[in-house]
Amino acid sequence: MVDTTRDLVRRRAKNRCEYCLLPQEHSELAHHVEHVVSKQHGGRDDMGNLALACHRCNLHKGPNLTGIDPLTGEVVSLFNPRHERWNEHFAFHGTHIMGITPTGRATVHVLAMNDPRRLELRSEILARNQL
Repeated sequence: MVDTTRDLVRRRAKNRCEYCLLPQEHSELAHHVEHVVSKQHGGRDDMGNLALACHRCNLHKGPNLTGIDPLTGEVVSLFNPRHERWNEHFAFHGTHIMGITPTGRATVHVLAMNDPRRLELRSEILARNQL
């Protein structure tokens, strides 16, 4: 992947994880340019399949395309930041990210968006009015 593509992905995402919205400036590790549909599933390196993800979201997502909605037990697609709007699937409730659709709930669960470290980071960011 060319550096200019990485820069374009970062700019498009405004240097925030496109899954949990963590700003790069509040992350100890560099956010990853990740494939929404992994290469092993036929995903390509084009802008329409690339997203910016914090290391935690990227590691938890891996090559997954689906997850189980914890409310219904149904297998559903994970959130795709290239084709879906974040606020249609998620909402903040204090420091927690709540899934408000089956896709949102499955994504929150698979990506462990409310693990203790992320809640701690969001609390720090909220205290500085930067989220």
